Amino acid sequence: MKLILDFILIIGILLNLIVLIGLIRVKNKKIPQQILIAFWLLILINILHFYAALHNLRSFNRTTFLIEDGSRFIGAPLIYIYLKSLFFKQTNFIKKNSIHFIPFTLYLLGYTIPRLINILNEPDIFNHIPIINQSINLALVKDLYFMVYCFLSLKLFYRIKKNMKHHYSTINEKDFSWLEIFLLSISTVISVDLIITLLEIFFGYNVTWDGFITITFLIIAMFILGYNGLKQSTIFLPYFLLEKQTEKRSHKILKVIESSETLKMKIENTLKTEKDYLNPDLTLRVLSEKISLSERKLSAFLNNEMQISFYNFINSYRIEEAKKRLLSSEYKKYTIEGIGHSCGFKSRSSFFKIFKKETGVSPSKYKQTLVK
Repeated sequence: MKLILDFILIIGILLNLIVLIGLIRVKNKKIPQQILIAFWLLILINILHFYAALHNLRSFNRTTFLIEDGSRFIGAPLIYIYLKSLFFKQTNFIKKNSIHFIPFTLYLLGYTIPRLINILNEPDIFNHIPIINQSINLALVKDLYFMVYCFLSLKLFYRIKKNMKHHYSTINEKDFSWLEIFLLSISTVISVDLIITLLEIFFGYNVTWDGFITITFLIIAMFILGYNGLKQSTIFLPYFLLEKQTEKRSHKILKVIESSETLKMKIENTLKTEKDYLNPDLTLRVLSEKISLSERKLSAFLNNEMQISFYNFINSYRIEEAKKRLLSSEYKKYTIEGIGHSCGFKSRSSFFKIFKKETGVSPSKYKQTLVK
């Protein structure tokens, strides 16, 4: 068993170092990447702590204990503010979110350091440590604390994912899948630890290597996260998510500077003339600059006056263009997928899905029916 655990921990350390090197080598690191460096360092310290415990390296084990003992109090907020840093631009971002690290600081000063001092001294110096250990199951408290943050992170993620359609004409699901995998993987690891803790409480389950079960799941999660994160066009940073922070919709945003019909005609004329919808990377910002209107006002006009998201609005133009090109002799040599790409769709799946939603049939069926 020791050899297996030793092998798993060494693999975990190597995987962690690969990811850290990938993150550290990025030039002009953004706040999300800086937060991830701190998160991966935290994981590395946890793995090293268990490695030291496995090989009875007492001094090293006690050194890493200072961070490992309260790692769930710092790891959970790191995940949450990482997600916030991707979508919400703020000045002094870290300072404004430092409140999330107060529990870790209190735990470090009030429990971890005193406990370590007690371990190193005989008799105990801090008498409140044994009292806490007897009256509170700290493992359960840590797991529940982490799970609350996981819930908040997932809730924020799905809310923002839904609202992205108001700002982007193309949503790359691969970028979103990385974030979803990240949140679900970490949630799974903590769920495993929580189950083990509950088994100890209610069924008396207790083995000396139960902590290694959790760390093994953590290393598996690291492999999944590292593989998916390093595939990002910008390492661990979905590029389009940083272009614009998500804004709350409000019926009061739009002030009447032009009549609805005038503005609608202006938007439609711009799109028909310049055909910006053919650009797969068209965003609300680009179109708002074209018509000399702020993003907020354009978003409010589309959502409140036209009752449509920016995503659906632009894709409706792309579908109309695709219909024409499917029947055009000029595009006879194009594949159906190629026509989709030429109309601004980044993937075959998104083209077919949106086309069928708009017309009720697939692009190939549409072409066959009209040709006949």
